[in-house]
Amino acid sequence: MFLFKNDTSLLEASRKERHEAIERLISMGTFHSGYYLLLLLATLIITPGLLINNVSVIIGGMILAPLLIPLLSISLSLVSGNINGFLRSLKILLVSLVLTLATSASLTLILAEAGLVVNWIPDSINTGVYIFIAFCSGIAAAFAWVKEDLSSSAAGVAVAVSLLPPLCAVGIGIALWQPVLINNSLVLFLANLVGICLAGFLVFWILGFINTADVEEKAIKKTEG
Repeated sequence: MFLFKNDTSLLEASRKERHEAIERLISMGTFHSGYYLLLLLATLIITPGLLINNVSVIIGGMILAPLLIPLLSISLSLVSGNINGFLRSLKILLVSLVLTLATSASLTLILAEAGLVVNWIPDSINTGVYIFIAFCSGIAAAFAWVKEDLSSSAAGVAVAVSLLPPLCAVGIGIALWQPVLINNSLVLFLANLVGICLAGFLVFWILGFINTADVEEKAIKKTEG
C-alpha cells in the first residue's frame, strides 16, 4: 500500500492531518481569507470567457475559483455530525451562489451590446456522466486537502470539476433570458455539486473524520472569534 512521508497509508489520516485539514478548511471559507474576493474575480474572468467562448480564459478562472471549499466543508460536517458547521458551510455556499449569479448577470447586461453569444452549453445534459466526473474529482479534492503530498493536485482538480462555469452560465441565461441555457446549466452545476459532496463524504468517512465535531467547532470559534 502506498505510504507518505508521515508513514500513514493513502487510506489513513493521522490525528495531526485531520486537525490541520479541518482548521485549513474552516479558515479558508471566510471573508478575511479572501474567499469571496477570489470568487468574485473568478466570476469576472469566467463570464466573459463564456461569452466569447474562450477556453483558456475559462480555465484560468476555474483555477482561481474557491467554490470547492464550502462543498468539502458540507461533506466534513455531515461526516462529523456538526450541525453548526453544516449550517455555516451552507450559508457560505448560498452567499457564493447569490454573489456569482448577481455578478455574472450584471456583467452580461453590461457586455450584451457587444453582440457576444453563448454556445458552449449543449441542448441536452447527460447528468450521469457529469456526476461521475464530479465524484472522481471530489475524491481527488478531498484526498488532496488532507494529504499534504497530494496538495499540488488541487489546481488540476479545480479545472476538472467545472463548478463555476455552469453557475456563471445560469447568470448569463438570466440576464439574456435563455431558459434552455438556465435549465441545462443548473443541471450541470447540481450534478457537479452532488458528485463532489458524495465523494467528499466518502473520503472524510474513510479517513476517520467521524469523531471530529469538537475539533471543527473549535476551529469555527477560533476563526469567527
